[in-house]
Amino acid sequence: MRIRLLTAIAAGALVAGVAAQAGSAARPRITICGQIKHGPQVTYTTLITRRRLSGSTWTVIATGVPCAKAMAAAPVILRWWRTARIKGSVQNIAGFELCNKESDNHGSSGSAGCVYKGLANVELVMTGPVSIAQLKQLLGAR
Repeated sequence: MRIRLLTAIAAGALVAGVAAQAGSAARPRITICGQIKHGPQVTYTTLITRRRLSGSTWTVIATGVPCAKAMAAAPVILRWWRTARIKGSVQNIAGFELCNKESDNHGSSGSAGCVYKGLANVELVMTGPVSIAQLKQLLGAR
């Protein structure tokens, strides 16, 4: 179960973080910047395993964005996320061009994706008990 959960989180982060880069020859490196331990409490269905995940620990994953910028913006983005409708978006928040509250296709959300500039983006994913070390191993991230 834990391996499937880790795989689902890793796959979801990869899909969300690099989907816009499909046509790019050189992909920016995925960096796991850190975790927000007391973010919004959420229960959602992971897209890959279709299993429910609950918690309040959010992982900040950056692609082409400095981690200092991503971590500083995360609390602001999560405050917006709490009240945003699913599939809702906001422009010009915390230095990002656009942020979306992403759907799990089951009426809930456990992530937000934000465009910084061009292909550079940040993904905030509620990962619950999964540690940064476990995510780094699965994603091959730094």
